[in-house]
Amino acid sequence: MKIKTYTIAVALTGIGLLLMVIKLYGFPLDRVDLKYLVFLFVMILSELTSVQVNNTRLSMEFGTVYAAGFMFGIIPAAAMKALSTFWSQVYIKSTEGSLEQELDRVFFNVGQYMISFFGGAGSYVFLKKAGFMEIFSQAMGIFVYFLLNNLLVEIFLVLERGHFAFRKALEAVQIDCGTYIIAVPVGVLTVWLYSHHGFYTSLLGLVPYFIMAYVFKIYMSLVTTNRELTALYDVAVTMSSTLNTDEVIKIVFDSAKNAVLWDTICLFLYQNGCLVPVMYEGFPEDSLKDFRIKPGEGITGKALLTQKGVVSSYKECLKVPGLPPDTKTVMSVPLITSNGVVGALTLTSNRKNAYNAKNLKILSILANQAAVSIHNAQLFDKTSQLAATDGLTGLYNHRYIYERLEEMVNQVKTCGGTFSLILIDIDHFKAFNDCYGHLMGDRILKKLADFLRQNVRSGDIVGRYGGEEFAIILPDTSGSEAFAIAERIRKAVAAAEFERTEDGKKISITVSAGVASCPEDAMSVKELVNKADQALLFGAKKKGRNLVVEFKRLLG
Repeated sequence: MKIKTYTIAVALTGIGLLLMVIKLYGFPLDRVDLKYLVFLFVMILSELTSVQVNNTRLSMEFGTVYAAGFMFGIIPAAAMKALSTFWSQVYIKSTEGSLEQELDRVFFNVGQYMISFFGGAGSYVFLKKAGFMEIFSQAMGIFVYFLLNNLLVEIFLVLERGHFAFRKALEAVQIDCGTYIIAVPVGVLTVWLYSHHGFYTSLLGLVPYFIMAYVFKIYMSLVTTNRELTALYDVAVTMSSTLNTDEVIKIVFDSAKNAVLWDTICLFLYQNGCLVPVMYEGFPEDSLKDFRIKPGEGITGKALLTQKGVVSSYKECLKVPGLPPDTKTVMSVPLITSNGVVGALTLTSNRKNAYNAKNLKILSILANQAAVSIHNAQLFDKTSQLAATDGLTGLYNHRYIYERLEEMVNQVKTCGGTFSLILIDIDHFKAFNDCYGHLMGDRILKKLADFLRQNVRSGDIVGRYGGEEFAIILPDTSGSEAFAIAERIRKAVAAAEFERTEDGKKISITVSAGVASCPEDAMSVKELVNKADQALLFGAKKKGRNLVVEFKRLLG
């Protein structure tokens, strides 16, 4: 279901329900007097005390709705709730500058409140007539109102986001539940004062309500501040907790999500002169897959170029694929260290002027810490890669080959399976060096390394074992399969042209190879390497070179 269809359906259902009830049971016009208008004004004020939580607004309006139902009757109270919701929403959207674009949401809110109201009121009346206790009937009516209200809003948010955000939904329900704990007693007090002391005295019962509403806004401000500080703390802890790049990026992204309210969020990394999206939410899946931003392009590129955070309206931004059309505000901060550019963080909101100087400062502090965390992780990855890489050929080195062999032997021992090892040696390489020189020899080693890389499968591991000797680890490969792969490589090497001398003479080489497999030939790394080496030296080399020998055939 599309969000537009859902919005219209809820609006028409709720407003139609109100009109139908008025048509069936009539509207007591005698109830519309000064008291009615005064209380309607109070209800509008209660709606305006709402606070933003994630992508929705919460208020303690239920206290006035509850009181209106018992003071003026169900139908007049429903009309008051519809009017107070409409006018308060019109005011809020007007101040945000989004009334024209979000008029359908205004009517959606009216509709969902009417569905919730009549669902709750209907449950109360039904249970009361069925003979249940007053307190139980009221409790169930309140629960149904609460349930329908949260359910209808959450469905709207799911359709808007394109997915169900469980943590956000749970947080909103918990906070809304807290508002009911305050609003219901205030409503009960107002009704009691009305029945014992009259209308104007009952308004005194709303004084603690508005005090509580003010306290609630302060509380939510503290919750927001706590969330911001927690996000900063999480990133700071990240620096000492992990050096895994993927884990660091995930923690940074989650911290940014908790620091500031957003409708879309994207973390970019700087790669090959462009900002590349690596993690995002609020966009359709894969919509940013091929999206790139160059320095200076749009608000994110501007933030990168100026090395300062920026808050702007969407009109000034680069058009981003999948960005909601009702986006009003964008905030972007660069991720920069003393060593250079790391990336950028960009958030958007559907509200006008959603971000202020405080939001920008918080996100900028987070971005500074995040940049250091990500840079350290990337540096660690690069260092680890260099430690496991042969400097001349770029292949894995002797130490890394042994580490992987240990891992794979242990895996075979615990989980079963098979793998094979090929040891490859360049024939007559010493004589080649003596004839053409060591520089040419190094070039041959590099060319052979590239050749091996291109002629193995994606899961195979190629390394320089030492000198002119290379190793290939083949996971899930039997000895006979490894033999066929080694033979194919041997023939391809023999047929290839590797270099030319200064006078244009073609230089070719041949290789010999030994093959052993685990567990067929050996159950330890030392034994496996030894048997592959035996197949190479006492098989391929001894029998004339330019051969591949499998260990089990050497015995035969």
